Amino acid sequence: MRPSLVFVALITFLSNNIVTAQQVTDPIRYTWIATSCETWNCAASALVLANGEPNVIVLPTNVPELPWLILRRVEEGSIYIPETESFGCNVFAEISAATANYGGVESCRKPMLLTVPDGRTVVIALNNCKQQGRRRAVR
Repeated sequence: MRPSLVFVALITFLSNNIVTAQQVTDPIRYTWIATSCETWNCAASALVLANGEPNVIVLPTNVPELPWLILRRVEEGSIYIPETESFGCNVFAEISAATANYGGVESCRKPMLLTVPDGRTVVIALNNCKQQGRRRAVR
């Protein structure tokens, strides 16, 4: 009886370790990032390099200095976003949270609301408002 008890204890111990090892691994998490382009050639080359990948989107902006925006889906923590990047991107699982965020963004930051292919909602906006001088009529 003792050998069978040791065998059962060993099987139980090994099966618990296998289940624990499977539960420890986290799924890969993805996020969306925005990169601005000054020319259509920059935006078009990003589309060509994507080679039909559905997780690369090119959008027009309402900013004359940076008329094109590339939106990419990447693994979280796998990419560095330079501080000089003009646009920022917030990702939301629910559209209600995204619209609330969108409503709170100042209009001078040129916000955009977009539902992306993975089902989440993205709010894209300039990181800073550029204070433009007041326009006046010249006679």
